[in-house]
Amino acid sequence: MSTFKNLDNGDKILYASGYYSGNYEQDLYLKKANNDSSNRAKYYISVYSTIDGQLRQQGYIYFYLDEKTKSSSFIGIKVEEEYRNLNIASFLVASWIDFCLNNSFDFLGVNPKQKKPFLIYLLKTYGFEILDKSLYDIRPDVISICRSLDKNDKRKFLVFREPKHEQRFKETKIFLSDNYVIAPNKDKLIFLDNIIMPLQSRKRNQVDYQLVNQDIAVEKTEEVINRHKK
Repeated sequence: MSTFKNLDNGDKILYASGYYSGNYEQDLYLKKANNDSSNRAKYYISVYSTIDGQLRQQGYIYFYLDEKTKSSSFIGIKVEEEYRNLNIASFLVASWIDFCLNNSFDFLGVNPKQKKPFLIYLLKTYGFEILDKSLYDIRPDVISICRSLDKNDKRKFLVFREPKHEQRFKETKIFLSDNYVIAPNKDKLIFLDNIIMPLQSRKRNQVDYQLVNQDIAVEKTEEVINRHKK
């Protein structure tokens, strides 16, 4: 994994293989996208599988690496629709954390403009959290993440604290293109966690999620990666 230092902008390498999700055998590729005006460079970790004789990208995670501060910032994840519900998103998060820690990037954070509620929840299961938890009690833009009592129902249920925030989310491309359902309350749902996700409003301060429990991150990362090994 240390070969990332030799990558030029646009370069892509195969750096890990021997994984699977569902019935798909998978390889991981690392790509360097570009440097910005600071010390940061954007990278991608992509999951590829050979399907019908063709190498197809099933999903990817992208993030910044800053060599000077030894920090990494999560930007986003995309999983192609036909490959969802195979735990690929969690596998990508685990691969990013594993990559960072193995290369001594010890300060991991989340882009404060993250707009996908379930991604924030997923990161929280890996030990990411806001430093001031009292914000969950006082912020108007808290979203409760829930799932159905039916384990076969893969929809993502959201309960908003603020009606205006709910309406604004309904207008986003994420709501229109993903499998989100807005529920009026948590009745007859399984509550998973609360997250704070400010939408595009200058009046709302962004919220920073950081890796605050590395032990949880290491334990879950190892468990998820091992589960995807052949």
